[in-house]
Amino acid sequence: MTIKSLGGGPLNTSAYLIYDQVGGTAAIIDAPLGVTRRACKLAAEAQVKVVYVINTHGHWDNIGDNVSLVNATGAQLCAHSWDSTRLADPKLTSDDELAAKIPPSRPDHYVGNDEALEVGTLRLDVWHTPGHSPGSICIYVAEAEAIFTGDTLMFMKVGRTDIPGGNKDQLARSLQRLATLPDKTKVYPAHGLPTTIKSERWLLNLAMADD
Repeated sequence: MTIKSLGGGPLNTSAYLIYDQVGGTAAIIDAPLGVTRRACKLAAEAQVKVVYVINTHGHWDNIGDNVSLVNATGAQLCAHSWDSTRLADPKLTSDDELAAKIPPSRPDHYVGNDEALEVGTLRLDVWHTPGHSPGSICIYVAEAEAIFTGDTLMFMKVGRTDIPGGNKDQLARSLQRLATLPDKTKVYPAHGLPTTIKSERWLLNLAMADD
């Protein structure tokens, strides 16, 4: 699996273009402000067709370019239904003036827990991991030993639960599921550096102990 990372927006939120081979199909995970042009350039260079734009959750900094990415690529927008109101009204989760300027979006496909999306030969397994938001999801690609965690798990920290829709108990249960992954699993978060389950296992254990 090839992974191209792009940062965007004032919070330096990460998006990921992923594909299995040049000339095939691709997905973009998360859509922060200002990534559309660069994402399309990378897709064109790899001669891949973007078929999915997947939101790991509905906070404004992760969905800012939903509309422009979908318009530019013709991809299906995918998100969990429990965050659909956040996509429809981005300012719900922040009083940042930029949030109010983000155009509303509506998923073409609501993804559910343990659903799988196919991108070329890649199987993208959807894990519903609420806690940071009700509709937070992670995308696990077993054959690549990689998981895209949004804001659920990041380098040396876990997702906040002190914002509307956050739930500490739900997050602890979601982290319990992530803790079942092999140590070597690579973690690609929406903020900060990539890491591994092994590197963050102490944090997973600590977060679960606080449950």
